[in-house]
Amino acid sequence: MLAAIIVAGGRSQRMSETAPTSAPPKPLLQHGGLPGQPRLVDASIAAADAAERIVVVGPPIDLPAHVARVREDPPFSGPAAAIAAGIRYLESFSPTRVLVLAADLIAPAGAVNALLAAARRHPGAQAWVGSHDGVDQPLASLLDFAAAREAFTDADVTGGSVRRALAPLETYRVEVDAADADTWEDASARRIGLPDGPATWVSARDRVAAAAASMIGEPVASAPLIGTVLAEDVVAPTDVPHYDSSAMDGFAIAGPSPWRLLAHPQAGAQGRNVHRAGGELRPGEALPILTGSLLPRGATAIVRSERCRVDSSSGSHCVVADADPAPGADIRRAGEELRRGEVLLRAGTRLGPRHAALLDACAVDRISAYPRVSVDVALTGNEVITAGVPAPGEVRDAFSRSFPALIEALGAKVGRLDRLADDPLDLSAWLERATADIVVVTGGTGHSGQDFARRAITERADHILAESVRCAPGHPTLVAARDRGDGRPQLFVGAPGNPLAAHVALHSFVSPAIAVASGREFPAAETCRAGEDIEPMTKRRVRLIPAWLNRSTDEAFVLTKTRSHMLSGYAAADALLVVGEGGAARHAPVCYLPL
Repeated sequence: MLAAIIVAGGRSQRMSETAPTSAPPKPLLQHGGLPGQPRLVDASIAAADAAERIVVVGPPIDLPAHVARVREDPPFSGPAAAIAAGIRYLESFSPTRVLVLAADLIAPAGAVNALLAAARRHPGAQAWVGSHDGVDQPLASLLDFAAAREAFTDADVTGGSVRRALAPLETYRVEVDAADADTWEDASARRIGLPDGPATWVSARDRVAAAAASMIGEPVASAPLIGTVLAEDVVAPTDVPHYDSSAMDGFAIAGPSPWRLLAHPQAGAQGRNVHRAGGELRPGEALPILTGSLLPRGATAIVRSERCRVDSSSGSHCVVADADPAPGADIRRAGEELRRGEVLLRAGTRLGPRHAALLDACAVDRISAYPRVSVDVALTGNEVITAGVPAPGEVRDAFSRSFPALIEALGAKVGRLDRLADDPLDLSAWLERATADIVVVTGGTGHSGQDFARRAITERADHILAESVRCAPGHPTLVAARDRGDGRPQLFVGAPGNPLAAHVALHSFVSPAIAVASGREFPAAETCRAGEDIEPMTKRRVRLIPAWLNRSTDEAFVLTKTRSHMLSGYAAADALLVVGEGGAARHAPVCYLPL
């Protein structure tokens, strides 16, 4: 069995220094010289189509449904660590050989063909390593899986060299075209970059995420508020628990029975903190104790109250147990859950109630958090009414309540929400006043004479990220960015006026913009199985289809009434299926966005 590891976790620093704001990481740039202008990572995946299992190692990105993704630990710890992570994922599938490809190879198909042909001619080798102009290219290699597993299990693999890991293997070198593009100028010369015209759905999301990464604000110290995103790891300021205590109501005892009771249980606290009583025990002694109370010095175990009794027949009070407890029984030791300095929550975590509970319990009162992303929204349309039953030629407002709620749920705050008439001057004036990080305008993004929103946004933009998107619904969506002079661009999303199409635009493009600009990871599409055959479509577009998920079988079923102007299917859905132009067969893997 052949498997493949696609390494996609590099920082591409030289490329990022010269690339425009809208340029995503190098593996996500598009190859203008290939049919369909795929991203470089997609070209590497396609080149490995002979592999039964493919895993991409790197940060979250949208991937074909049949491709898995894992992350090297720690992130950005180098290609050797990435290969090791890929090998760990593939172990359970027992492959015999594994392709190792960089996600940004310019001509991966030719390299893969050459490697597979070399392995057929020279089957005795353990590694068939690509070579270009006399230099080994280990990220264009074919490896014996057992040999690779042994080579990449070394603890030095983090930050280590792939060439050093492969050195002990019996190697056959294969001449391949491993040309690379390290700068934006090199990439442009090879027709690699951001092609003009309608963007693919995945590329539009990549471009939005790239722009949003430049929008992240400076961290601020704050109380750990629900909804904020951590800018730094939070560590425990003290051991948790921070003292030895009892896990049960009963008696703290020292040594084996019998135990002389030094004090009687208190009947009530009367406002006093009886948990701090503590005390000291010598062998053969006992003290009453409550759950969470400070453990007396010398205590060796807790006898639960329901498993013992107090015997006063001899004139002294003794604790008599059904059986002596094991040493340490029902004692909570300081630091048994967490040690001082141990990481409680990682940077990029969006705080929810469960996180707040942990931070409060651990006495964390201040955190470093990213500022909350702001969103301004303009809703256009002379035909839209906000109350009552609409007359023919009128429609009810479907956005003014849902958009703010969705934006808040995604982690941002709504700055302005205004309903505007279909007047180019009104919209232009509103855009001049819009100061939020992200600006959303609904309606007017088509190409007719009435679609003035497209013109107004384009006039103010410095970068057009997507003049439209090859998706349905949502094809007229316009995404652009404006330089604000502080290094943090302002993002514009022109959403279609049809209700479902507009909501699809928010889930597809505003959602990743908010996540990344907030300091969180890119919310890549998830994977399930198609519960039924999904027909192909004639246009080269991705379909976003409201569907419901059967959680027990991990299958998705398409809902009806899901045309761009309809909302009843969307209201019943818990996912948007992401289906390519070829459709999907029943039980085939398919991507989706959770709702």
